[in-house]
Amino acid sequence: MIRVASETTWPTPMLSSAFSNNFDPQGLAMTICVGYFQPEPVETRGTFTVSGYVASKARWRQFDSVWNRALRQEGVAAFHAREFAYGSGAFANGWHDVARKTRLVERLARITEQHIVRAFSCSVAVEDYEDVHRDRRLGVTTGLYGLCAGLLVARVRRWMTERQPDDLTLFVFEDGDVDHREISRVATADLSIRGEPAQVWPRRWIDEVGRVRHIRPFEAVDLLTVAGGGALISRLQERDRFEAQVIDRGRLLEISRAEGVQNRSERLNV
Repeated sequence: MIRVASETTWPTPMLSSAFSNNFDPQGLAMTICVGYFQPEPVETRGTFTVSGYVASKARWRQFDSVWNRALRQEGVAAFHAREFAYGSGAFANGWHDVARKTRLVERLARITEQHIVRAFSCSVAVEDYEDVHRDRRLGVTTGLYGLCAGLLVARVRRWMTERQPDDLTLFVFEDGDVDHREISRVATADLSIRGEPAQVWPRRWIDEVGRVRHIRPFEAVDLLTVAGGGALISRLQERDRFEAQVIDRGRLLEISRAEGVQNRSERLNV
């Protein structure tokens, strides 16, 4: 018997299930992140960015419900920035109307703004990264995604420690050219505060009974990359709820040296 895949959400709070019995949903924060290349002219070598939203488990539960309802009303199974921009996939038919696309982005942006506590991003110029990476003496082994992800983790942990030190903060990253060991290594090199290992998940998969699963907060981060998403960033900045850091070459050298020292120490302790 052939099963027909049906669309369903993987509830975001399930990502924190290992801690469900020990933490109040309001005291368990989840930072959901995506890595991407900034849309820039093809002749440039570009900028890589990791962005993420911080919210409590309780807020993410509410977010899932409202986001799903908005997509169902528009007849869309999932929001994906590339498909939205190029009119493919879920946006191949009936989405050439600019006004309709604008309304959807505005609606999803409002949902995001209403449920998150704060947004963070970390960016690095690909050219600077490659120049530092060529100097093998520095022992640089971490990729672009792992670098920005680790620095974002360190910054969010610092922010949470200053404001909500009793809360537990989990990190979930979209699957890509990264693993949790890279993220942990960079975060530790940049900051002495340790925490739970980061999780890495696909945004979409088919489960054992044929259901197509989606992690919706990844879709919300995509809003930052589409036309019209700048309005969301502006509103968050106006309310001091968006923090962006750009890693220059000097900072890259500092991180690379620290990571090289850490790698040598780990090898000596094996």
